[in-house]
Amino acid sequence: MAFNRGNEGKQGSVARTIAKVAAVGIIAGAPLGLAVGTANAAPVNWDALAQCEASGNWGANTGNGYYGGLQFTQQTWNAYGGQGNPANASREQQIAVAERVAAGQGVANAWPSCSKRIGNYTGAAPKTAPAPQQRKAQPQQQRQAAPVQQAPVVQLAGSKSNPNGNYEIKAGDTLSKIADANKVAGGYQAIVEKNKDFLTNPDLIFPGDKILI
Repeated sequence: MAFNRGNEGKQGSVARTIAKVAAVGIIAGAPLGLAVGTANAAPVNWDALAQCEASGNWGANTGNGYYGGLQFTQQTWNAYGGQGNPANASREQQIAVAERVAAGQGVANAWPSCSKRIGNYTGAAPKTAPAPQQRKAQPQQQRQAAPVQQAPVVQLAGSKSNPNGNYEIKAGDTLSKIADANKVAGGYQAIVEKNKDFLTNPDLIFPGDKILI
């Protein structure tokens, strides 16, 4: 499945930031890795991010201007040391470039929507708090522990296909990408308005569904 606004504004902000970072690295005469700086942040779960951005397809190339599992633009890829087309690079090569992008821009800025869904730093699954130890029952006064109630599972509803749609959603698409690629006046908001009876959750759209653009 694909998520909306996962790359909203990403191409513009990323491109501008890249130009500034590359210029600073050249002027200072320092390697790009030093120019962007390093951060002692917890590791990012790149596989989860790729699942959100491109349905886990590290070779994604749908012709929408974003490539690979982490949906790089060619300009971002080149500026952070990538060679060739991101879609042709291995998973490990894409992660290496992504780590430099994260150091230069921050995960939340480079992948704003998907990083929120999986958490900016998801190197390890959150640990559940250990159950409180029960006190030993006194010989004359024993108590039974109250049953632990499980939190209800919240199901995230997705959008539906528009039978009158003229565009079929592809893997890796978001409404922002679709609007940019097809030069939709009004951007992704216009797409949402045209499909308001079907895009019940604009943040959750599915490959194969149709929308009106």
